Amino acid sequence: MLGSTLVPGAALVDLVIRAGDELGAGCVEELTTVAPLVLPDDGAPVRLQVRIGGADDGRRTFALHGRPERAGADASWTAYAHGMLTHAPAGAAALGTDVWPPAGAETIELGSHYDMLADAGFDYGPSFRALRRAWRRGDEVFAEVSLDEGALVDSDSGSATATPVDTDGYGLHPALLDAVLHAAGFTGAGGDEGAALPFSWEDVALFASGVRTVRARLERTGERTVRIAVADTEGGAVLSVGGLTVRPVDGDQIAGAGSGAAPDALLRTVWTAVGERTADVPTEVAVLGELPEDLAGELVTAGVKLVAYDDLAAVAGHHGVVLAPVGATGVDPAGSAHAHARAALSLARSWLDDERLTGARLVVLVRGTTTGAEPGAAAAWGLLRSVQSEHPGRIGLLDVPGDPGGLARALNLAEPEVAVVGGEVLVPRLERVFVDSPECRPEDDASISLGDGGAVLITGGTGGLGALLARHLVARHGVRDLLLLSRRGADAPGAGDLVAELTGQGARVEAVACDVADRDALGAALAGRQVGHVVHAAGVLDDATVAHLTPERVAAVLRPKADAAWHLHELLPDVRSFTVFSSAAGTFGNAGQGAYAAANAFLDALVRHRHRAGLPGRSLAWGPWQQADGMAGALSARDVERMRAAGFPPLSTGEGLALFDRAVSAAEPVLLPVRIDVAALRASDDVPPLLHGLVPVRRSVARSTDPGLVARLAALDEDEGRAAVLESVREQAARVLGHRPGGTGEVGPARAFRDLGFDSLMSVELRNALSTATGLRLPATLALDHPTPEAVAGHLYTLLAPRAERTGADGVLVALERVEQMIAALPEPTADGAAHRQIAGRLDVLRTRWSALAAPHAEADVNEPEKAAEFDMDKLSDDEMFAFLDDELGDG
Repeated sequence: MLGSTLVPGAALVDLVIRAGDELGAGCVEELTTVAPLVLPDDGAPVRLQVRIGGADDGRRTFALHGRPERAGADASWTAYAHGMLTHAPAGAAALGTDVWPPAGAETIELGSHYDMLADAGFDYGPSFRALRRAWRRGDEVFAEVSLDEGALVDSDSGSATATPVDTDGYGLHPALLDAVLHAAGFTGAGGDEGAALPFSWEDVALFASGVRTVRARLERTGERTVRIAVADTEGGAVLSVGGLTVRPVDGDQIAGAGSGAAPDALLRTVWTAVGERTADVPTEVAVLGELPEDLAGELVTAGVKLVAYDDLAAVAGHHGVVLAPVGATGVDPAGSAHAHARAALSLARSWLDDERLTGARLVVLVRGTTTGAEPGAAAAWGLLRSVQSEHPGRIGLLDVPGDPGGLARALNLAEPEVAVVGGEVLVPRLERVFVDSPECRPEDDASISLGDGGAVLITGGTGGLGALLARHLVARHGVRDLLLLSRRGADAPGAGDLVAELTGQGARVEAVACDVADRDALGAALAGRQVGHVVHAAGVLDDATVAHLTPERVAAVLRPKADAAWHLHELLPDVRSFTVFSSAAGTFGNAGQGAYAAANAFLDALVRHRHRAGLPGRSLAWGPWQQADGMAGALSARDVERMRAAGFPPLSTGEGLALFDRAVSAAEPVLLPVRIDVAALRASDDVPPLLHGLVPVRRSVARSTDPGLVARLAALDEDEGRAAVLESVREQAARVLGHRPGGTGEVGPARAFRDLGFDSLMSVELRNALSTATGLRLPATLALDHPTPEAVAGHLYTLLAPRAERTGADGVLVALERVEQMIAALPEPTADGAAHRQIAGRLDVLRTRWSALAAPHAEADVNEPEKAAEFDMDKLSDDEMFAFLDDELGDG
């Protein structure tokens, strides 16, 4: 349901009836659903219990609770349903017809029924698609439901069949009863042909068990209520429901799993040893700049030849791996953050701008960012994570905080980020964190006792998220002293109303104008005030791809986030809690958000730095919020849809605040309150390694029916091939624009990408998608150099077409481009020595022949005078030249 896996209400009914049978109270007089029972995305178990009260005049109360099994025995239980049980009735309601199908009833077409439900968010698996036939007669609907594959399938309707399921151990199998409810929408009670969920049940009695095929009559008795009678194929009573009330789907509640927040939406980063899954040790590595002595010694001991360079341009074309240390150059971590970010940006721009480095991989080395020992270096990692998203495979990140043992094994590892700690090679993975509800935590937990111990300071306190949090702290946490800092203070839009509202609730509130990034201004604002808790929520956005990012733009984003956080850290050393609002962008490295990722990665590292010093600190690296104002308010509907499609649906306000309540007393210093749509991620072409712990990447043994674009071109003539490439380009462009599958009609072949709404980030996304589809390493400027889908498709066909007849210089360029792609695709390490010499020799011969063609009277190559005098290359045939090379270089 809306991307989440729900336990159907029919299963809860079966559980409760089974428990009631133990006490002779197997009739459900009333069952009310408190919250939908949402299963964890990774299929982890949920433990359930049905608790039944003592008898009172033959009736017993009950409650159904659940909790994730991995949460542990001390975790709290969540209520999902409650109600009343009683004795089963003596008789059963008759189905009301002796003829089947019922006389006078009109057939309901079911061919597209489940497709329509899927469009409404109800995605039923094969076993639950058990509704076979349906008829309507007035307010009554009659249905035939079967769990048997192919049973009673209407050949005219083409309705889906279901896989047989085992009914042993059930009263009425939940898939069977749930399929009966699929027909409730046809009574008009469900709305939108069934786009509703069961809410409350009345007088549910089970008369027979073990059936696999049933007939049902559903009668609408209210606006959203139906009465149901179920019988077997012989007319014997199976089940009766005196009243079932349904209600529209609440997407926020589904996402929030009934507690205001998704129970598994809190994540943390863990560094996992890769064990034997390490790449070969490279034989040679280029080093840009000066490598720390202990690291250089470790690599040399491991047999790695180090070749030092002072300038990146000198490296071009000579090495497959380039190691570039980025050292600390600032006086304090805040200044160091700016220096590291500038250095990282300069290095990335130089690396990506030099086409001669296309086939090589840059490994950027820092020391201490993952442990918090060097918070400033984290800014470089944050920025470079965005670069990695924009240019997959071009840059790797390496942290060696201490002992470099095992470093050589990490250099060729095909992971975006690697750390070497204690002789082990580690990679980051996200995992879920389960935290008890605040009500169940110890009273002496300082992090949640926000109502005493001095004022709560909120930076960005009059903005969208800051104001929202201020209201929540007063209403939910009982905070009575608030200091709201923002650049405009009481003059900010809505600040006066906010202060009046909170004051009316009994809180003392000050809205003070202060540029928190200015240390002196912050010190003045704090003078004479007793601050007990800090919530740093201020920040600005300035999104741009790395090609358009400048040091000035990076600095403007770092100031309100990184500089302000450091000033708060220094000026308020004795606060009881220190919470910073970071962003998941710093962890994931969102494309186009290099500056923002740098700032937030610094916040996460600062909190780890505080923990190393024994100081309180917590960083909440938020996923996107559904907000109409603040930074999230800048997101367009297209932006939100793209995030959903990518597997990161935004948090509702209720979810975000509930996650704040869960996270503020967690022991983990850095948490990511982020909604993850695992189903969407599984459907994507490429799951980031960071998410492999949540979305396991498994080898598929099923053979794809799609041979891929490149393979298909081999069987097509030129016109067909060009059309196929154009269609692929339009499909990828439509996906980037957020159109539904098949939405290529919105992407005209000759329409400029600019007119279609593409920005620089979308252009990068299109380049990445087409690189994956074609296997080509394409430039980030693809959509700029070829400004229409038609132009891009023509360029790609030129590179891909295996049968294209081309002659002259144009054909040579096409062939050379293919050779370049083949070289770029070589695995690391590159070819062995003999093969390397052979390939290099043949390339030299071809270069000589081309020079001879271009300038027949040119002098021999001054670098090879003896060889030029001995051989007239222009007079040798290809066979003679290659025979010469075989003699000189060996046959490999």
